[in-house]
Amino acid sequence: MPILITSLSVSRMESKPKGWASHYADWFGEESVASRYALRPPYPEETFRLLASFVIDEPRAVLDAGCGPGDLARPLAPLVGRVDAVDRSAAMLAEGRTMPGAGAPNLRWIHGNIEDAPLAPPYALAVAGDSVHWFDWHCAMPRFAQALSTRGVLAIVSREWAADPELRRRLTRVYSRHGANPDFVPLDPVEELERRGLFERLGAHATRTEPWNPTIDELLGCHHSQNGFVIEKMRDPAAFDREVTEVVDELVTRDRDRFQLDVGATIIWGRPRDRGQFVG
Repeated sequence: MPILITSLSVSRMESKPKGWASHYADWFGEESVASRYALRPPYPEETFRLLASFVIDEPRAVLDAGCGPGDLARPLAPLVGRVDAVDRSAAMLAEGRTMPGAGAPNLRWIHGNIEDAPLAPPYALAVAGDSVHWFDWHCAMPRFAQALSTRGVLAIVSREWAADPELRRRLTRVYSRHGANPDFVPLDPVEELERRGLFERLGAHATRTEPWNPTIDELLGCHHSQNGFVIEKMRDPAAFDREVTEVVDELVTRDRDRFQLDVGATIIWGRPRDRGQFVG
């Protein structure tokens, strides 16, 4: 009799990509990263309207997993009933508490790993903004599945500012030379979750782009808030800064000291899969 290999058995066998291992996630505990995180481009306003539209169950509670300083949690709080914002980095939470909207009475900051932090389900929506690749997928995804309400979904949100193909190609060369994470491979975390049977995609949406006009110092700071370019982990951050500056100066229009860039967000939503659920 043939053996049927299900997506569940694959998800149990296959580990997460090495470049997203827990010890690399620990780098977000550096104060240099947290202090620069606000230099990342803001999510387009459309992002929050779409996320709020997913909140159709009661209570209208949202779980922000890997919230950082609350780039999603703080703007979402006025649009929903409650937001629980969870992050493993105390430095990120401390930074977030100083930012606009951080004191909303319906916003609860929680220090801990999403896999075992104290939660208050059910949640009508869970969001992960530029963070899902850092979770222990085999623990986190079943936990999301159990914590979501009947019609609740997990929305995985990412933002992109280097849309021009030549700019992206040239910067990728710089990133390859200077990146501090030797195990990094440019994979799509949603595709990796789907392939392991841990996530069922229901829909996707790319927002309209909005202007983002950083100075060169702000743009470099944005880079140093990212895992591969944490200053304390890089061999030669000054050389990295010079090379990024050269590429951007050559390819991006500027108005005086500010570059003329655009930022967009991609939202992919669906159902996380519990260990007891079979997909396909």
